Amino acid sequence: MTPLAVLDAVTYTYPGAAGPALENVSLRLAPGSFTLAAGPSASGKSTLLRLFNGLVPQFHGGRVSGSARVAGLDPFVTPARRMAREVGMVFQEPEAQAIAETVQEEVVFGMEQQGIAPPEMRSRLERLLGELGIEHLRARRLATLSGGERQRVAIAAVLALEPRLLVLDEPTSQLDGDGAEAVISALEGLRRRGDLAIVVAEHRLERLLGRAEAVIAVEGGRAELLPPREAAAILRSVPPAVELGRRLGLDPLPLTLEAAAAALRGRDLAAARRAPAAPGAELLRVEGLAVRYGAVEALRDVSFSLREGEVVALVGPNGSGKSTLFRALAGLVQPADGAILFDGAPAPPGPRLRTARSGLVPQDPALALYQESVAAELEETLRHRGLPRGRADVETAARAWSVEGLLDRDPRDLSVGQQQRVAIAAMLAHTPRTWLMDEPTRGMDGPAKAWLAARLREHAAAGGAAIVATHDIEAAAAFATRVIGLRSGEVAFDLPAARAFAADGPLPTQVARLVPGAVTLEEVTTPCAA
Repeated sequence: MTPLAVLDAVTYTYPGAAGPALENVSLRLAPGSFTLAAGPSASGKSTLLRLFNGLVPQFHGGRVSGSARVAGLDPFVTPARRMAREVGMVFQEPEAQAIAETVQEEVVFGMEQQGIAPPEMRSRLERLLGELGIEHLRARRLATLSGGERQRVAIAAVLALEPRLLVLDEPTSQLDGDGAEAVISALEGLRRRGDLAIVVAEHRLERLLGRAEAVIAVEGGRAELLPPREAAAILRSVPPAVELGRRLGLDPLPLTLEAAAAALRGRDLAAARRAPAAPGAELLRVEGLAVRYGAVEALRDVSFSLREGEVVALVGPNGSGKSTLFRALAGLVQPADGAILFDGAPAPPGPRLRTARSGLVPQDPALALYQESVAAELEETLRHRGLPRGRADVETAARAWSVEGLLDRDPRDLSVGQQQRVAIAAMLAHTPRTWLMDEPTRGMDGPAKAWLAARLREHAAAGGAAIVATHDIEAAAAFATRVIGLRSGEVAFDLPAARAFAADGPLPTQVARLVPGAVTLEEVTTPCAA
């Protein structure tokens, strides 16, 4: 079979970079193939994807050697408009590729530019809105959507052009479980109807590793195309079910939860859980909170408290109100009803006074980063809070969040995972007692997630508290002491983490499904022979 895409000894270096982002990469992708690109943050995955449609080097500049052919075209020189008919790309930040005002206008925009006949446009529009579960958003303005909703709209807009190769950069990073499954199922359905080839770069591999036909393992700018099981044996970060299989030496290595359950049948696995410390004084209380956007009631009668030593995972479907709750707590939106109290007193007016008490890290790191260097971002936060902001003070703040090696870098030149870490450092440089973090693991690899979990636990142990909105249940299980679930703007449940993530809880982890009483890998004791 003639390959759809071929990279031959490609080396690429960004303008001004000290070394190549990709080095001597050779790959061949077949029509209709489903390939997963996996590897650490800043390893070169996003750069690799941009080779296929010519954004690298045509848009980014820099130096490239080697050769590439995609759908018979040379992406290094073929105009972007022509490449877009063959290669569709969904970026990590769906906000970056939005053009129109409403969902329907966004999905049909590209088809209009390509001169597709109106009846065909309508047919594709209806089919994609249904397959991606966004029919109800048809008339909504993009600016009013959650990050996960915007991600699905971006996917629909790209698929509407019916490209031969679809490349997606972290397409499930902002999606809840149902949304992620809907997207992946829709992609598989599109493949079955034709010869669409798909390459997905992801850190959350739970739903993808067992479905991919091959894996591009990317590390330090090098890339190797491997069978999924070979890749699972060497990747730094794999799903908990796969990691449990690696630790137990299972052969063959299970790639799915179902395969792991079958392989572990008859093994005497047990859990060793530690009771969490009792929470301290109340830092934050929310009473009967309601927020409305016109006729839309985004939050209704939301009540909860947050105490010293607690790390709350805030979960719920896309559009359930998580980001709205954060905006209300930070003073960015005016509640229609209810009360917010800090340390028992009414919350002060305005975001500047609120975020001095409860630092907010937004979902999109680009919203928090606008200076020319990481050092300037930290210095600006310290200045706003009236704190010392000399170079030594900036370096101290950077070390707290392990970004000291990035101080002289422009935030816009960083990977999304690095931008996320810098945004956290910038928004929390003044060390507030309460942290509000909206999808902080977006773009983070496994080690970065483990680092964040440790940082959250340290903060709680020192008498602080945090609320972390996330769709990454496996990551949340490593840091949460409590879980609040939102649905349709209301509190659906408020449970201790051990109950929420248990096998019979609303959000069971992979480990909970495999080992009775355990929630994370660290709680699984050494197995005994059955």
